[in-house]
Amino acid sequence: MPYDAKMASLSVQTHLQPGTRRKSPLLGILFELKSVWVSVFLFSMVINILMLVPAIYNLQVFDRVMTSRNMVTLGVISVVAVVLLAIMAALEWARSRILVRVGVRLDHALGERLLSLSHRLGIEQNGGAGRRLMTDLSQIRSLLTGSAVFAILDAPWVPIYFLVIMLLHPSLALVTLASGLVLVLMTFLTEKVIQAPLARANERGAEATRFATINMRNAEVIEAMGMLKAMTARWQTRQDEHLVEQAKASDRAGLIQAISRGVRVVNQSAAMGFGAYLAIQGEISSGAMIAAALLSGRMLAPIEQLIGTWSQWGNAQEAWRRIDDALVMPDRPYSGVRLPAPKGEVTLEGLSGSAPSAEAVFVRNVSLKIPAGSSVAIVGPSASGKSSLLRLIAGVWLPRAGVVRIDGSDMLTWPRHELGPYVGYLPQDVELIEGTVAENIARHGEIDSDKVIAAATAAGVHDVILRLPNGYGTQVGVNGAYLSGGQRQRIALARALYGTPPLLILDEPNSNLDEAGEIALDMALQSAKKQGQTVLIVSHRPIAIRNCDLVLVMQSGLVSLYGPREPVLTALANAAKAATGAAAPAKNAKPPPEASKTNTAGAVPASESSDGSLKSTEVTNEPA
Repeated sequence: MPYDAKMASLSVQTHLQPGTRRKSPLLGILFELKSVWVSVFLFSMVINILMLVPAIYNLQVFDRVMTSRNMVTLGVISVVAVVLLAIMAALEWARSRILVRVGVRLDHALGERLLSLSHRLGIEQNGGAGRRLMTDLSQIRSLLTGSAVFAILDAPWVPIYFLVIMLLHPSLALVTLASGLVLVLMTFLTEKVIQAPLARANERGAEATRFATINMRNAEVIEAMGMLKAMTARWQTRQDEHLVEQAKASDRAGLIQAISRGVRVVNQSAAMGFGAYLAIQGEISSGAMIAAALLSGRMLAPIEQLIGTWSQWGNAQEAWRRIDDALVMPDRPYSGVRLPAPKGEVTLEGLSGSAPSAEAVFVRNVSLKIPAGSSVAIVGPSASGKSSLLRLIAGVWLPRAGVVRIDGSDMLTWPRHELGPYVGYLPQDVELIEGTVAENIARHGEIDSDKVIAAATAAGVHDVILRLPNGYGTQVGVNGAYLSGGQRQRIALARALYGTPPLLILDEPNSNLDEAGEIALDMALQSAKKQGQTVLIVSHRPIAIRNCDLVLVMQSGLVSLYGPREPVLTALANAAKAATGAAAPAKNAKPPPEASKTNTAGAVPASESSDGSLKSTEVTNEPA
């Protein structure tokens, strides 16, 4: 299926259409812990029943002890109250511990899955949403172990307190009910007035954080060329947008919280005052008056707590939605049959593609076949699509159209963990992962010392590694910061050669190499050729091209020429001479504005159709 069709299918499944409902995968995972939630619910029930103890204690003290002046009664009810309140505290501690473990189990259930999806979104969609998934999981975990979830657990018991107040006196219950309705109104008002600015604040904050995290990685360039002031100014613009929206949401939420807190205090005072009036009238006792004031405050506490944590619920709602959208992403279709080890044959069928989320297409309609064991040099001017073609073949970018086949099998239907060991990839921007030299060469898997040394020797970097402070155990630092550019590139080449993979994909492997590194690379390419490895290499240096059997010329994202090395190089030379000869007579003449077509190094003149558009030489099947 073409890439655009796959993403269209994905968008249908991951985004709700108006009027439709979708089961929440995250909620389903939480429901799998039914026994745990039942325990938490039972604990909450007992805790909220025990919350009646202070009110009952005051009722007994004022109505029984104060009238009888019986110290034994006071002692007994005091001991009972202390024991019951101690049990309540123990249950609250146990409930908190259970919810903490729910968060841990949720992390274990989703952590690896979401990390894998983050990586996948980084490949397929340039990772905007994917980078936030792990933060979203932490936010949901914090929600489950914080005060917000306790407010939800306590809210169902509000009617119990209302009924107890009703038993004391219906008028007191109506006073408390009026205050409760005001607080419920405040809760809905909070949702309406802070949801939009809070969502915008989160979005702007994520943009500011992403800008700082990604762009500040280029600290050396920023420092050397004095770009820090400009970069911080751009960050501050994004941060100010975040702060304005956050301040707007916080101001509104603060106003509502202040009103809610005032309503609760007024309610307690009103309950006390009205209770005193009823006591004077002889309708209730003084103990009932005190108990009603305590219960009215307890009844309104969960509602006020919900209002205070509403922004946390709003953030969690967005995080919940993003996690749900990620979890419903369909898995890549695999055959379920373990294919034999590939020999290295590469077939491209109408391949087109570019970077994720990019509008322009960098590689267009490439169809060709690279026999197993061949060495192919990919040449052409800058921005002709060479590196983009390698990324598509390596699977770093997904095709927008067409297919990449490895030994006849669509690469997208081959599980990456099975295909990966048979592919050696060295990108143009060398990236080493934090760890030791040996771990990087072994691709951060189980270290096979013989294979590590063999790969380092094949890359000509074994002696260089031995001279490092701790040899193969030397830490490379973040992105290989502890190594020089040449060392990073040669260790990355050894990583690509690890295990003698049948397919080697090398993008400018000698861009940072000195003369010794060039010689080591030349020997590595010769060795790969002798071992029958398929090598695809982008390079502008003759020493890398001379070991290749085939040459592929790219221009404007199209294949201009593809075939055996000598005929293609001869064609390139003839094209350059023809261009130079045609330009010579007109050296002193003033060319028309639209004329002056020059060829950059390695370019092949393309034929031109009647409408003036360039045509590439279409190459299919075997090399010419």
